Amino acid sequence: MKTIFAGTAKGLFRLQPNGNGHWNNTLYNKGQSVFAVGGDAKKIWAAPFTEWTGTDLLYSEDLGESWTNTEKNLLFPEESGAALAKIWQITVDRENGRLFAGVEPAALFVSDDDGASWQLCEGLWNHPHREQWGPGYGGLCLHTVLIVDKDTWVVGISTGGVYRTEDGGKTWEASNQKILAPFLPEPEAEFGQCVHKIAKDPENPQNLLLQHHWGVYRSTDAGKNWVNIGEGKLPSDFGFACTMNKRDQGFIIPIEADVFRCFPEGKLRVYKTQDSGETFTPLEKGLPQKDVYDGVLRDCLDSSNENIAFGTSGGKVFLSENDGEQWTMIADNLPRITCVRIFES
Repeated sequence: MKTIFAGTAKGLFRLQPNGNGHWNNTLYNKGQSVFAVGGDAKKIWAAPFTEWTGTDLLYSEDLGESWTNTEKNLLFPEESGAALAKIWQITVDRENGRLFAGVEPAALFVSDDDGASWQLCEGLWNHPHREQWGPGYGGLCLHTVLIVDKDTWVVGISTGGVYRTEDGGKTWEASNQKILAPFLPEPEAEFGQCVHKIAKDPENPQNLLLQHHWGVYRSTDAGKNWVNIGEGKLPSDFGFACTMNKRDQGFIIPIEADVFRCFPEGKLRVYKTQDSGETFTPLEKGLPQKDVYDGVLRDCLDSSNENIAFGTSGGKVFLSENDGEQWTMIADNLPRITCVRIFES
């Protein structure tokens, strides 16, 4: 059974098929914003937030029927001089028994005991570049955590760029080669790129897909080097979301421009590549194609096997069960959607 969780500006929605061609939704954390949902069907994590109460970290072991609050045990050490603002990403590495959280201000936390305790990744926090990172429009956040192997991790920071470690977080290097940042005084700067999202090939973790503030890139060496693959092949190479669901196959949703963050030509189209970005195919069957003044944020596109789901800023959730060839709207009139995750059980 597929269960889809959509984090929104007003709570967390669980979407499940009712057997009659429609989807039921259940609302949790009413009135709270949810920017991060992660894990798997065995244990789902969510991070509700309000400006008044701060961020909580919850988990469910029964697909959302009940939730347990970890009682704010994810905190910056006092000596760091920082305070947790939001949790933007939750990544589970079951193979190596680790849990990761990307947060704002931009930092990485690691848990080796399934969330009972958390340690700030000092290697990244103490990186000499950190004090020069600046907040993007959504804040200074670490929004992507990809696990290539036990010791090789890749993170995306807005606005810091791509950073990677090969020694389990002890040391980090900026890895933004060829990622152009025309909004910076030096477009080929070592760091400071506004990376919006990075996705990993589930069959070959060396292959990565990256959506930049301006530009779509791929890497075949786990982020060491990048190649621009979007120029001239897409209606716009600006956007936020990307995902990969099988070898060499990825999906992106272009946005017209930085100053007009809506779908190009008012048409909602998902673009699929099956050859690591050599070509892109527009997918639109079942999607509205006229006067769609809406958008998709960075964590609002997800894939699992042939299932692809995304949510829009206007509160719609779309699902394809055949690699994007046909889409169905499974929810409407939700609050602004901030993240989407598919769980299969």
